[in-house]
Order: sequence, then C-alpha cells, then structure tokens
Amino acid sequence: MSRLKKNEPITHVMTRDLQTINLNTSLSEVGKIFSECNIHHLPVVEGSNLRGMLSYTDLMRVSFADSFGVHAKQNVYEVLDRTTSVEEVMTPDPKTITSQASVREAAEILVDSDFHSLPVVDDGEVVGIVTSGDMLKYLLEQY
Repeated sequence: MSRLKKNEPITHVMTRDLQTINLNTSLSEVGKIFSECNIHHLPVVEGSNLRGMLSYTDLMRVSFADSFGVHAKQNVYEVLDRTTSVEEVMTPDPKTITSQASVREAAEILVDSDFHSLPVVDDGEVVGIVTSGDMLKYLLEQY
C-alpha cells in the first residue's frame, strides 16, 4: 500500500479546463451545459473574476425539472428564463482556495462544508475547480 502524499499541491487534482457562466446566462443554457458537459458545478464569473457558484442541485431546487420528464424539461427552463436569474440561484462569494493550497487543505474544507466544489482562485481569477469527486479519484489513485 502506498503512502498518501501530505503536501500534494491542489494543482495535481483540480480541473483547469473550466466551463463557466456569467450573470446573464439563461437557466435553460445552464441546464444544457450541465446535461451536455456531464458536470455538476459551474463557476459564475464576471470577466475572469468569480462572482458565485451554481450547482446542478441549485438548478433542480428551483426548477423541479427532473419531475417533469425529458420533453417537459425545456418548457420548465423557458419559464425559469422569464422569472429567475443565475444571480438568484447561485451561491454568492463561495469559499475558495488558491493554487498554492494542498490537496489536504482542500479536503479539510470540503469535509467540513455542505458543498461539493471548491473554486481555485489566484489574484481574483478563477484558474480551476476541485470537487469532492476529484478528491475521491485522487484517493483511489493512491491505493
């Protein structure tokens, strides 16, 4: 059995090629991104600066879209586009870490929190994201 690396940088685990949205992105587009990209967390940016995080769970909470089936889901999103904005659904000013943080630091934050993604931000710019799934994959690689 290998030993876990205590000071492994988060840059070895984080996703760098990010899909992001902005405050003007429609919720139907957000739903499409989640579906087509098979992701569950989207940083909300203004330029390259982080404004918030929006999760698939956040979207489902306001839409109940999964309850209506595939054909009705688009209609639900169209109604949301007229009544609800990304800013109303996102988590503003989420907890972040820098690219200098360790995997251990990220794990400690995720374990002690009720969220499953952690934006990696340097000098106000989003440079990556690490999720609880990324952390589990990293753990599996160690064994």
